[in-house]
Amino acid sequence: MAVSPVMAQQAADQAPVQRIEITGSSIRRADAETPSPVQVITSEELKQSGYTSIAQVLGNITANGQGTLSQGFSGAFAAGAQAVSLRGMNSSATLVLIDGHRVASNPMFDDGQRSFVDIGSIPFDAIERVEVLKDGASAQYGSDAMAGVVNIILKKNFKGTTVNVEGGGATEGGGATTHASITSGMGDLDSDGYNAFLTFEYRHEQPITNASRFGDGAWTNLNFGAYGTGGFNWTPGVPNPTRPTPSIPGSIYLYNPAGGPASASNTEFLSGPCKSWAMLSSGGCAFSPIGNLQPETENLNVMASFTKKLAGDWQIATKASLFSSTVDVTNAAAGQGLRPGFPAFLNPAVGVNGATPFVVNYPNLAPSATVTVPANYPGNTLGVPAQVIGLDASGPISETEIQTKNYRFAVDLTGSIGEWDTQTSLTLSRINQYDNNIGTMNSEAMALALNRAASPYSLTGNNSATDIAAIYPANVTNMYSELGSLETHASRSLMQLPGGDLGFSFGAAYLFTKVDAPPPNLYAAGDIPGNSFVQFVNGEQSDTSLFAEVAAPVTKALELDAHARYDHFGLSGQNNSFTPSAGFKWAPSPVVALRGTLATGFRAPNVAETGKSGLTFAGGNDTMLCPNPGSPAPGTPVLSCLPTAVFQTGSNSHLNPEKSDSATLGVILEPIKGWSSTFDVYDIKVKNQIYTPPPSVANTLVRSSVPVSGLCYGATGTAPCVIPGGANGLLLYEIAPYENTNDTEVRGFELETHYKWKLGEFGTLYTGFDWSHTLSYILNVGGTAYQLAGTHGPELIGGDTANPKDRMQATLTWDKGPWDVTAVENYISGYTNTDPSYVGSLGLPNDCATNLQTYSGVQFSGYTGGMSSYPASFCKTDSFFTTDLTVRYKYSKQLVMHFAANNLFNRQPPYDANTYGGTPYQYNPSLHMAGAIGRFVQAGVTYSF
Repeated sequence: MAVSPVMAQQAADQAPVQRIEITGSSIRRADAETPSPVQVITSEELKQSGYTSIAQVLGNITANGQGTLSQGFSGAFAAGAQAVSLRGMNSSATLVLIDGHRVASNPMFDDGQRSFVDIGSIPFDAIERVEVLKDGASAQYGSDAMAGVVNIILKKNFKGTTVNVEGGGATEGGGATTHASITSGMGDLDSDGYNAFLTFEYRHEQPITNASRFGDGAWTNLNFGAYGTGGFNWTPGVPNPTRPTPSIPGSIYLYNPAGGPASASNTEFLSGPCKSWAMLSSGGCAFSPIGNLQPETENLNVMASFTKKLAGDWQIATKASLFSSTVDVTNAAAGQGLRPGFPAFLNPAVGVNGATPFVVNYPNLAPSATVTVPANYPGNTLGVPAQVIGLDASGPISETEIQTKNYRFAVDLTGSIGEWDTQTSLTLSRINQYDNNIGTMNSEAMALALNRAASPYSLTGNNSATDIAAIYPANVTNMYSELGSLETHASRSLMQLPGGDLGFSFGAAYLFTKVDAPPPNLYAAGDIPGNSFVQFVNGEQSDTSLFAEVAAPVTKALELDAHARYDHFGLSGQNNSFTPSAGFKWAPSPVVALRGTLATGFRAPNVAETGKSGLTFAGGNDTMLCPNPGSPAPGTPVLSCLPTAVFQTGSNSHLNPEKSDSATLGVILEPIKGWSSTFDVYDIKVKNQIYTPPPSVANTLVRSSVPVSGLCYGATGTAPCVIPGGANGLLLYEIAPYENTNDTEVRGFELETHYKWKLGEFGTLYTGFDWSHTLSYILNVGGTAYQLAGTHGPELIGGDTANPKDRMQATLTWDKGPWDVTAVENYISGYTNTDPSYVGSLGLPNDCATNLQTYSGVQFSGYTGGMSSYPASFCKTDSFFTTDLTVRYKYSKQLVMHFAANNLFNRQPPYDANTYGGTPYQYNPSLHMAGAIGRFVQAGVTYSF
C-alpha cells in the first residue's frame, strides 16, 4: 500500500494512473489529494510543449527560479550541463530522482561547489511523466531535498513499436535540430506475465552563433558609447581604454609598450585586412562577436526495460540505460571561437592540484616577463623588442569539447510478506566525462619559440608540427562520478480508523557516492597558470538511513501524515541529521479542502566542499602593489593591477550541514466537475548555508620571492617600478576555505487552476493557469538581512540568474476529432539590476550606478556623469512574454503528424545590464533564452504499429 502519496518513489509504482492525470481530465488529481503540493507533467503535456528535451520543459515551469543552470551560460564551471532550482533556492537544494531513485551527480559542480543532476542527459521519449514535489522533503529523501524534488518517471510498460522523427530550427538562423527515436516492446504483464522493451533516441542540435544575432536588437548592442557619457565600445576589434590593442582575426601587428599608449608611431602592421593604426583606432577593423549563444549538442540514448511477474504477487523490474552526450562549448568570455592570441605577459606559473597551489619556476624566462619578439625579428621595423598583437594562424580554433557517458542500472523487487507490502531497490549509476580544452597555449613555449635565434616561430603561419605540439599540448581531463544505493521498505495497515486504514511504513537505505574529477592535466602540472576557471574534486561519502511514516485518516474528512528520517554519514557522524515532518489534509466537503505541512530539512556538505577539492579563478587586484587600479600611480607594476593571482576556495572538513525549516498551507477547490484549483503559500528558511568567500576575505596570501620586474606604469612607460615596503614579489595565490555563514528565507505562493470545457460538436477545450509569486527573498549575510525578491541578487550564484517575483504560464488546448491544438503563454516579471547583498557587503550604496560599476563589468566604468549618464533601461530588466504553439493531427490510428513553434511571435529578450551569463551580450540566458534563440519551428511524424 502507498501510505503517503507525497512519496514520489512509491507513487511512481503504486498510484493508479487516473490519480495523476491533470490536464485533459475531469478526474481529481493526485496532487490535489496530498498534503504537499505536487505538479504532475504527463507524457501528453510533454508532447504538447513542443520541446524535445526535458531540460527545456523543466526550465519553463513556474517554480523554477534563481540559481537555475542552462546551456546558454557557456562560462559556467559545469558548462554544457543543465539544472533546475525550485523556489529559487539554487540547484543544490533541489533533489532530482529517476523512478524515485537517486542518480550520480554531474562530475563538474556548479560554481565548483553545488552538486546537481544534469537533467539535459535524460532521454525525452523514455519519460512517462514528471512529478514535481514543491515542498521540503528531507524527511522522505534525506539530503538536498530542502526546496523540493523532481522525480522523472520513465516508461514502465510498452508493447508494439513507435517511431518518432522530427526536425526544425530557429527562423533567425542556427540551432537546426534533428530528433528521432524508436521504442519497441513485447509481452503483457497481465496475460503473458512479463513485458520487455527497448528505446533508442538520437538528438542533434546545431550551434547558434553570437555572430548570427549581432544587430538583432538592443540586447546585442556592444557600443556603450551610444548611451550616456563616456561609455566604452565593446564591439570586437574596436579599441577602448581597457582594451587599447585588440586582436583582429587574420591580422598581425607589433606594439612597443615602452613607447607609451599605442599609436601610429609605436605600432607596425604586418599582415591581414587591418592595415594601420588609423584604421584600427577609427573602428575600421571591427568584426562580429565570437563564440556560441547555444552550443552544439549530440545525444545518443538507449534504455532497456524488463518486468516479470513472479510467484504470488511478487514482481521484479529492471532497467539498464546508457545516455551519451557530446557538447561543444565556445565561451566568448574566454576568447573561444577564434585561434589563440599571442601572450602579452608571462604570468607567474601557479599549478593547482590539491589543497594548496604550488609555484612552478620557469626554467628559461623570468616569471613576470613581458613577451616580445626581438628587435631583429623579421618584419619588426620598430627597432626595439615588441609585443605581438593578433591571433596565431597556426593555432587551433579554441573550444571545449565535453563527452559524457551516463550508465545506470536499477532493479526493483516488490511483493507481500504476510500483511506487509515490501519493495527492495538496487541502483548503480556512473557518469564518465571527458573534457578536451582545445587551443590552450603554453605561454612559455610560445615565448621561447618567438625568440629563437634561428628559425623563430612565424607570426603568419606555416610553423612546424613540433612547435605546434609544444605550444598547444593536449589539455584534457578524465573524470567520473558514481553512486550506489540499496533501499528496502515495507508498509501495511495497522488498524482501521473512522476514515480508513492507518497506514504505516518503515525502511532503511544505504547510499555511497564518489567523485574523481582532477583538473586538466596542464593546470595540474603547472604548465598553465591556475588563474583560469579550474575546479577539481576528489572524495567519497556514505549515508546510512532509517525512515518511517504514518498516514492516519482520522475521519472521512481529516488525514494526518507524519514522516521521520535519520541519516548517518561515514564514520565521523559529523553530518548526521534527524529530520521529521508532518502534514494534514482536511476536506469538510467534496468541493473544498485545506492542506498544510511542517518540515525540517538538511543538505550535507558534499565532497567538493569537504574532500580533496578546490576551485580556482583569477583573484582580485594586488592591493599592496596596486592600491589604485583605476588610476595606477607612475611606477606601479602593470602585472600587479591585472588579476593574475590564483584565488582558490579550499575545502573544509569541519563544515556543518545546512539546515532548513519549511511550511506550506493551501486550499484545494473543485466546485464543479472538470474544474480544479489549488492555492498554496510556502515559507522556507535555510540556515548555516555553505558560502564561498570572496578574495577580499582570503586568510592565506602567498607572494613570489622573486622581486617584481617588467613593465611598470609611467608617463612614458619606462618609469622604474616602485615597490612598497614588505611587498617584494607579485601576489601568487590566495586561499579561503568554505564556511557556514549565510541564511536565506523565501516566502511566496503558487496558484494552479485547470478547467475542462465540453463544447459538444465543437470538441473539448482545456484551460490551465499556473502562477508562482515570491513575496520575500531575504539573504542574511554577516547579520545583515537583504531583501532580494525582484532584484538581481544573489549575483554570485550560478550565472547571475536574477530573482524575478513572478512566473506565470497559461495553457489552452482545443481537442476535436483528429486535431489537437495547444497554445502556451509564458510570462516572467521584470526585476531591478541591483543586488543589495553584494554592494551592501562592500559597504557601498545600493543604487543603479554603484551596482553596475561594481559588479557588472568594465563596459560601464567609463560613465562619468553619475546616474544621469545611464539610460533607464540599465537599471531595470523588463518583463518577458512568449507564446508557444503546438498542432497535432492524428491522420490514422498509427500515424500522428505534429508541428510546433516556440516563441511564436519572435520576441527578443529584454536588456539585462547586470548579468554576465550571456557574454558578450547583455541578456539573461537562464530566464530569457527563448528570446535569444528567437522563433523556433519544427515538424515531425509519429508512427505506431
